[in-house]
Amino acid sequence: MRITRLRLGNYRVFADELELEVPPGLVGIYGANGAGKSALVESIPFALFGWSRTGNDQVRTSGVDDEARVEVELEHEGHLYSVRRTISGVNHTVRAQVQADGHHVAEGVRDTNRYLRSILGLDDTAFRSSVFAEQKQLAAFSSTTPAKRRDLVLKLLGITPVDAARDRARRDARSAHGDLERVRALLPDLESLAAAGEAARAAAAASREEAERRGAELDDRRRQLGRARRVHDELAVRAAEHESLVAEGREVRRQHDTVVVRLARLGEELADLADARARVAALAESAGGLAECEARLRAAEEVRRAERALAAVVVGPHPASPDEAAGERARTAAEQAQSVLDAHRAQLGEVRRSAEQAAKVLGDASRLTGEADCPLCGQCLGAAFEQVQAHRGEELADAQRRLAELTAAEAGLVRSAQQARAEERRIGTELDLARQARNAWDQRRTAAHAARQALDEATAGIDPPLQPDEEVRLAVEVQRRRQAGAERQRLQGRLERVPQAEAEADACRADLDTLAGRLGTLREKVRGLAFSPDALAEARQALELAEQAQDQADRDARGADLQAARDEARAQEARRCTAAAQEQHLALATLAEQARHLGRLAELLGAFRNELVGAVGPRLSRQAASLFAELTDAEYDELQVDPETYGINICDQGVAYGLERFSGSESDLASLALRVAISEHLCFQSGGQIGLLVLDEVFGPLDADRKDRMLRALERLRGRFRQVLVVTHEDDLKDQLPSAIEVVKLPGRRARAHLLERP
Repeated sequence: MRITRLRLGNYRVFADELELEVPPGLVGIYGANGAGKSALVESIPFALFGWSRTGNDQVRTSGVDDEARVEVELEHEGHLYSVRRTISGVNHTVRAQVQADGHHVAEGVRDTNRYLRSILGLDDTAFRSSVFAEQKQLAAFSSTTPAKRRDLVLKLLGITPVDAARDRARRDARSAHGDLERVRALLPDLESLAAAGEAARAAAAASREEAERRGAELDDRRRQLGRARRVHDELAVRAAEHESLVAEGREVRRQHDTVVVRLARLGEELADLADARARVAALAESAGGLAECEARLRAAEEVRRAERALAAVVVGPHPASPDEAAGERARTAAEQAQSVLDAHRAQLGEVRRSAEQAAKVLGDASRLTGEADCPLCGQCLGAAFEQVQAHRGEELADAQRRLAELTAAEAGLVRSAQQARAEERRIGTELDLARQARNAWDQRRTAAHAARQALDEATAGIDPPLQPDEEVRLAVEVQRRRQAGAERQRLQGRLERVPQAEAEADACRADLDTLAGRLGTLREKVRGLAFSPDALAEARQALELAEQAQDQADRDARGADLQAARDEARAQEARRCTAAAQEQHLALATLAEQARHLGRLAELLGAFRNELVGAVGPRLSRQAASLFAELTDAEYDELQVDPETYGINICDQGVAYGLERFSGSESDLASLALRVAISEHLCFQSGGQIGLLVLDEVFGPLDADRKDRMLRALERLRGRFRQVLVVTHEDDLKDQLPSAIEVVKLPGRRARAHLLERP
């Protein structure tokens, strides 16, 4: 077996996609402590068997919820396999698949694990024990106690389960012998159980006879109770009928009394309605003329409102008319002042541009000489040069003088324009106030005229004219007539009930006749029933006595049945105990046989374990000695492994010495030889040839010389293994190994890895 390629994604510290080609032979995997070297090699058993030193919830990169992917490509026995395992989702679901030579051969976790065990010949525990060797395991071979070293070797070799099975068989055998003795001590006497069973059966028969006698007595009491209940029920039915007739008579009497009261109230109501008819005629005269009074009252109220509106309007004296001409004059003066200022500013701008032009021309002329041509006519200036210069200076001085005069006059024109605008605003404000006063006076005069016109219109329609205080008298009269009209209308509404009240009175008289007939009929039925409350009381007392006697007989019968059931249960329990004792006596021999078989099984497992250990020890010793001789160029006679303690001795010139006599390099090589021998033995047991070895931090405590010897030893292991992966944090070893993979630690607990290119 040889790992050819690793592909990781979101796996532990390798968050980014990683595709790594793994060379054959001796390959170093180096990097700083905590960089992720162990995580890189642990991806191999995770992909193959799903093994992880943590739970699946911690396999994905911390802080990343995407799918974790691990794919291992390996070459084994001439075939190329690709194993892919993923973890995804909030439930950390694991999926796996295998391809062989490009063909899909297994899908799912269970099928994938079963297929890989079939082609590799190892499960995950055997794979890790045979392939992965750590520094602590090598150190344990030479520095720990014999008991711990022995436990480690047995655990690596897979013999520990046999020890557990042997110990469990011994415990089961001891427990079985203890159970046998306890059962033998607890077994009851069969003769005593038989006598007790016979007594229980006799007591059960007597209890059954008593229960039957009590049952017959209960039947008799039930018949007596039935007769008493029939007599009582007949009287109870007659009592219920009597009570129903009496209740019906009371209800008819109540209805009769209600109708009598209703008829009396209807008579009173009809008499009151007759009085109301006479009062309606009197109220008709008092309510007459209401419309005329209301109309004259409304006219009087309208006159009073017009008089109050006229009195509320105060016109006042006529205000002065606004002086519109003064406002026009002020506006004209302001416009003229602004026009003069605008013309002056236009002239000032023209003069300023002329001065700037003159200054520019003078500057151009100052750069000329007598030999230069005139810039205007193109002729040579000659003697006219100075005249041209003087003429340009006079033009500039004249323009500057005019500019100064116009600038000085501008301030006065600005003040005149501002004063004219201020006067225009003042006169405009006075005109606005005058206009507002005139408009308000016009509105008051219009309102007064309207109020006077309304008063005249209100007074013109009244005939005869209103008298002083007539409005108050009219209001009182209108109120009186309205009340009389309302009272008359109310009484007329009541008079509409006269026909209905008379009909109700006739119906009440008819009901009285009917109810009187029903009362006579009910009295006749009660007399014909001949019900006696005393007879019902005697029948009730007899029924209660019969019920009490039946209850007592029922309790006695239930007690007898219960006692019979108890005695029968005791008899059955006695029979069951006798049968159980007989079965226990029969099972005692079987239990003794089982205890004997368990003891024999413990002996056989112990012998098998001893034979297995005895066979493994010499084989490990031969394999380790062969490898040690190869690693040390046969410098020593032999390497021996104690089959009991798995301690290591080195024979030098015919004498066996412990590892403490030799230097650290020989001790490390001897421990390495034993660990590799264990790996080869596990492969031999499984029937496969793995050809892969992973050594984790075996250079940790070595000095430079011992590291060099260990490197040479690892080079020689290439003859036994197709691929040896050496994990180390020693940076100086990367150049001494044929191939090297560097794991680089990144910020945020991340890492990346790459294969170093060799020149």
